[in-house]
Amino acid sequence: MRCPVRQALCATLVAGLAAGRANAQSVSTVSDTAARADLSWAMMSLTGERITLEAFRGRVIIVNSWATWCEPCVAELRSLSALRAAVPDSALVFVLVAPQQRSAVQSFVRRRGLSLPVYLEMAPAPPGYRFEAVPTTWVIDRAGRIALRHRGAQNWNTAALRERLTALLGTPAPGRP
Repeated sequence: MRCPVRQALCATLVAGLAAGRANAQSVSTVSDTAARADLSWAMMSLTGERITLEAFRGRVIIVNSWATWCEPCVAELRSLSALRAAVPDSALVFVLVAPQQRSAVQSFVRRRGLSLPVYLEMAPAPPGYRFEAVPTTWVIDRAGRIALRHRGAQNWNTAALRERLTALLGTPAPGRP
C-alpha cells in the first residue's frame, strides 16, 4: 500500500536532490540536551517479531526510514550497506524502517538481496525524532541521544561519517567501563 503523503514528501526530496547535491552532505549534529531518543518506537521484523529500539540500548543505532517506491531511499541503501562493511563493529546496529506492507518489503528485500536488518513501522516515529519525509536517518549514540539526524538521501560511507561513528563507538555505554 502506498501512502500519497509520504510519496509527495519523497518527490519533494527527489526534486531537491536534482536541484543541488550540496544538501546531501549536510548532516545535522543535534544538541545533547534536547535530543533524547525515544527507544520505545515499535517495529516489526519481516518475520513478524515485534521489537523496539530499546532492544539496542547501549549500542550505536543507525535508524533509516525509507520506502521501496522512493528512488533516493533505494539509492541510499547501497551506501548504508557499504558503511556496514566498512565499520563492522558489533556495537553498531542498523535498523531500516519501512512504512509499508510486509509483502511489498519482503519482495523488495528478496529481489535486491538486501542484507541489512529491515523492519516495518508499527507506529509513526515519536515526535522527538522530528520525522518529516523519507529518507530520514538518525544516529543514536550509546547514551540514547540522537547524535545525528539527516533528512534526504546521503552517501553514508564517507571518511567523515566513518570517523564520527568510530568516535561514537569509542564512547562507553552508560554504566559500562
